[in-house]
Amino acid sequence: MIDLHSHILPGLDDGAPNIMASIGMAKIAVDCGIRGMAVTPHCCADRRKDIREAILLLRDVLQESNIPLILYPGMEIKGTPNTADMLAEGQLITINGSRYPLIEFDFKSSGEMETNILRDVVQAGFVPIVAHPERYSYVQEEPELLNLWKTIGCGFQVNRGSFIGHFGEAAKQLAYEMTARGFTTVVSSDAHSDQHRIPWLKDVKMILARHFDPIASQYLLRYNPLRILRNEELLQSDPDWF
Repeated sequence: MIDLHSHILPGLDDGAPNIMASIGMAKIAVDCGIRGMAVTPHCCADRRKDIREAILLLRDVLQESNIPLILYPGMEIKGTPNTADMLAEGQLITINGSRYPLIEFDFKSSGEMETNILRDVVQAGFVPIVAHPERYSYVQEEPELLNLWKTIGCGFQVNRGSFIGHFGEAAKQLAYEMTARGFTTVVSSDAHSDQHRIPWLKDVKMILARHFDPIASQYLLRYNPLRILRNEELLQSDPDWF
C-alpha cells in the first residue's frame, strides 16, 4: 500500500514532534503493509528547504534503523487565491513533483472561494487532489459541490479515520457515499502521530474490500497512489452524481 497523506516529518507542523515519533510512525506504517509514504506537512512556500532537509534526515534514519519505508516529497497546501500562481512558479511541492498537488481548505466555508481556487489550479495545468473533503461542513451540507469539483478536474483523498468514525457520523457517511458513487480517488491515513491518528491502513483496506469490492481497495490504496507518484493518468470511472 501507498499512503499519500502523512505528517511524519519531525517538528514541521502538528504531526511528529521529534525524530523518535517519526521512527515510531514509520514502524507502524511498515507493520500494516505500507511500503511508500508521501510526506505532506502543513507548510507554505518558504518552508520548502526545511521539508527537503527533513526528508533527507528521516530517510537516513530509516535506512540506519532498517525500516523499509520509501518517502516521497509533498506538502499539504492550504488553498488560497494565490495557490495556482505559486504552483506554476514552482514555489509549492506537489506529490513527488507530479502534476498532483494535495490541497486542503478551511473546514467551514461556503465552497465558492474553494471552487474558484480549484478552477485556477486546473487552468494552470495541475490536477488538484482535494484533501479529506468528507470532513468539510459545507461539503457535508451540499455534497453536490463534489459534482462541480469533479467536473472541473479534481481528485479526492478520503481519510481512513472518516471510514471508522473518528471525525463524526457526517464525515463517515460521506466517506462511504463518495466511495460508493465513484468519487474517491485515494484513501490515506492523514497520520499525525505514533499514538493517535496513526499511519494504519490495514483496517480500511478490509472495510473497502468488504463494503465495496476487493478490487476497490487496490485501486484506492495502491494503484491510484502509484499513478500519482509516477505522474500518470488516474484510474477512474464515470461517477454516480450526487
